Amino acid sequence: MQKLLVPAVAILTAGYLFAGPKVGARAGYYGTTNPFTGQETNGPALGGQLVLPLAGIFDLEFSGTYASSKADIVMSDYLINYVNENYGVDYSNNPGGLLDYLEANWGWSDPGILNQTYEATYHDVGLASVLKLGVPLGGSALKPYVGGGFGVHFTASDADAMLAAIEQQTQGSTNIDPYDHIHPSLLGVVGLSIQPPMLPISFFGEFNYSKPMGDDAGDPINAFAAGVNFGF
Repeated sequence: MQKLLVPAVAILTAGYLFAGPKVGARAGYYGTTNPFTGQETNGPALGGQLVLPLAGIFDLEFSGTYASSKADIVMSDYLINYVNENYGVDYSNNPGGLLDYLEANWGWSDPGILNQTYEATYHDVGLASVLKLGVPLGGSALKPYVGGGFGVHFTASDADAMLAAIEQQTQGSTNIDPYDHIHPSLLGVVGLSIQPPMLPISFFGEFNYSKPMGDDAGDPINAFAAGVNFGF
């Protein structure tokens, strides 16, 4: 009997310490500031995750998420933000001063083009590793959780038609590159999971906070997501 009991306990313990992995998908909504244009940007975000349950109350999650958006921007608004950030001169309350600056320093020739509207794009691919701590509620299928971890953001933003017009206006003397950066990030998450009894599927809803770090990293990224995981 003892010979049968020892391996049985070992199997149960192993199952408790490391349950089977789960895979799933998520969809949500994000909000941040476009570091290229200075505009607020928001939109849908899609992704997936691999979850490794640990010790019954912890989950180690590896995830990837893609977010994108498009927005209109007036050239003068962009240049006011650009000149302020790169040269320390603020023309936000003095549009005429911006034109004088551009004519004197960039050789600007067409004042009317400053009022034209262009399309700016924003793309972000986020990869994350997060350790989540679950709070079991007795025999309930609901389990709140909190967590934190690290990640990386591959962020790109462009307004190619506007940048081409700026280069043309300055006869090539001012060439503004699109925003294309990779930033490490710190992550925080709080959420609620639902595990129906005896089914290889679970659901979750959560709030994610991500703070990219480094030069030109921009503002924190806030996101709400809901998703599903498959696996016991």
